[in-house]
Amino acid sequence: MKRIHRSSGCALLLTAVLLGALASCGGDTQPPAATDAVTGGTGGETAPAVTEKQYGDALPETLDFGGKEFRVATYNGGNLTNGDGWFNYIDVAETNGDVLNDAAYERNAEVEERLNVNVTCYEIAEWGQVLNTLQKSVTAGDDAYDIAIEASHASYVNLISSNMLYDVNDLQYMDLTQPYYTRSSWETYALDGHHYLFSGAYTYPLFSGVYWLFNQQMWTEYDLPDAYQTVRDGKWTFDTAMAYMKGTYRDVNGDSKADIGDKYGFSTGPAMLNYLYLGMGMKGVIPGADGFTYDYEDERAMDVVTKIIDWRNASDAYYDGSKQWENFFSGNSLMLLYGSSLPKLRDLPFDFGFLPMPKYDEAQESYASYMCGGLVCIPTTISDPDCVGATVEALFSASKRHLEPAYLDKFVENKVLRDEGSVEMYRLLLETASYDFTRYISPNASVQNFGVIGSLVTKKSTDLASAWAKIESRVKKDFEEFYDEFTANSQN
Repeated sequence: MKRIHRSSGCALLLTAVLLGALASCGGDTQPPAATDAVTGGTGGETAPAVTEKQYGDALPETLDFGGKEFRVATYNGGNLTNGDGWFNYIDVAETNGDVLNDAAYERNAEVEERLNVNVTCYEIAEWGQVLNTLQKSVTAGDDAYDIAIEASHASYVNLISSNMLYDVNDLQYMDLTQPYYTRSSWETYALDGHHYLFSGAYTYPLFSGVYWLFNQQMWTEYDLPDAYQTVRDGKWTFDTAMAYMKGTYRDVNGDSKADIGDKYGFSTGPAMLNYLYLGMGMKGVIPGADGFTYDYEDERAMDVVTKIIDWRNASDAYYDGSKQWENFFSGNSLMLLYGSSLPKLRDLPFDFGFLPMPKYDEAQESYASYMCGGLVCIPTTISDPDCVGATVEALFSASKRHLEPAYLDKFVENKVLRDEGSVEMYRLLLETASYDFTRYISPNASVQNFGVIGSLVTKKSTDLASAWAKIESRVKKDFEEFYDEFTANSQN
């Protein structure tokens, strides 16, 4: 385990500047309620003085936690050192001119000075193993970490079913309805009114979406309509994308076979097609008040799967499981369904555009953008819930004012994206971010991360009814047992 820490004295350097920062706040009055976040009660008490205008949250201005360490657990390289961009600037030693590094430094300096805490990063395990290490720590009763930030794929099943994660509703200083939290995250993973997982401005650099990219030069060569206006008009649908793809294949290298060096209308890895299911408005497994429902049983699901398999079988598309981005990156594909880090796009030698995944049809209410990563959880072993809740709230609200502008305005929009249309589309992607319940909470592997769709893509089969019938009883039994265990333990 690597412990990464900087001196809290850095907080003093920027105080005068940071006290002038302004931000607005808002949101619905769903749990946890804003009044409770301030008073810790039901609204009958007199609330302490707050500093909403100055900091953008409702924390009392008199909080002082005596220099307590706020311990953030993540994976090795998850703080600053991972070259692929999957790091979160948790604990920053100094400014260095990098926009994200310096924004995180300013954020931490503000929070540390404001609450008298020391933010420290602990890299406790390899990628994807943080939750296993956290579970061992909680099982042993160790108050070792205040929050944990895992990689973009992991299972929270055991932690939740065994009541090892803190319900944010019980933290008086946190208000998930505020705009610095991503609504889809805490809504998607809500169980029986409990909220254990959430994301937001604090973990922006760890966000991983599924993005639809297009080669702007090829788009122009094919004389296709304005892509961004098509999205604005609500006409960016599966059938529209299919029409744009057809007739684009060219045997560039002259070897009379469709391979990676040829030109196509679309390319990706086959497994990426799973996410089209969500893009076309489907959920798979849906938690509810009394357990789970499954939209794999719906007639619309059959139609969606048929469209996905038609796309899989298209002669103008190229699929490669190991080199899934290469055909597009080399300038040979009109469109790409992309699912990796944004920094990788900085060095593309051609102008590309950014789009959401296409809708099922024009009647679909809104675009749905598959989002993962950036989730935060709090172990039940924390000994000072007030300190943890207040520090999380302060870090997220400060990130909204410091890290978010640096990430969106200066990094994504100035160093990655190439035009104003892409900037507009990227912000649309964030607005329509949609987490998938089974990516992180699935006691059955057959439906985890739309696994049943993936099996049909592999077989190039449209027979969802038969595929679901084979696994239905086992899936429902596993989810019922998980729910029963969760409800029993959460009431203890």
